[in-house]
Amino acid sequence: MGKCHDCDLVYLLNPPGYEALVEDFAWERTWAAEATARLEARPFLQRADLATRWRHKIGRKPEAVRYAEWFGAGNLLNVGCSGASAQYPGFTQFGIEISAELAGQANENLTPHGGYCIHGPGALAIREFPDGMFEGVILRSYLEHEEHPRPVLEHVARILKPGGRAYVRVPNFGSLGKRLFGRNWVGLRYPDHVQYYTVATLRALAERTGFSMRLLNPVRLPLDDNINVLFERAEA
Repeated sequence: MGKCHDCDLVYLLNPPGYEALVEDFAWERTWAAEATARLEARPFLQRADLATRWRHKIGRKPEAVRYAEWFGAGNLLNVGCSGASAQYPGFTQFGIEISAELAGQANENLTPHGGYCIHGPGALAIREFPDGMFEGVILRSYLEHEEHPRPVLEHVARILKPGGRAYVRVPNFGSLGKRLFGRNWVGLRYPDHVQYYTVATLRALAERTGFSMRLLNPVRLPLDDNINVLFERAEA
């Protein structure tokens, strides 16, 4: 791994590239292999974690409620949308997905409701959307996979309406879990996680791309393996 001298962002020195992520390292394939490897390496801890996943939902509102509170209603873009199986009342959903198989599933789920999915890398596909099209953008478990996050976020700012927001969730490289488990930490995934963020490096990225950042999980953050934030675009 390398570390940026200007902002301290930790990143993978030899990312696999977009073409490999389409098939060889597609999420639906690497996820299954990663889950098996973690179970073999730490069977007791992994089973305990899987059995208590309900703890992550304590005090957390359903996605549909949160998106309505953050974005209102209108057009919603999900970057790295997987199969886009969920529907959110009040929104017309659009997606971007690099996996060919999942992009096909997403199109089947979105087109009956007026949206669609673009198959391709986020940094390229996002350019196809016009300025000011969206009330909200979802970047959930996406930026850690993106080799070029800055141009993606610059386009997010472009396609959002004034006052629009982007929801960002990334693994928390500054978490207690990272310090305890080291190389076995759940947020380390080689080679498809190519960026590793702390709150400070994520905030620096937000500011460089024209956003202010609001932390959504400040109380539980030290123990949380993920950072959840809103990137907010200023009103016109």
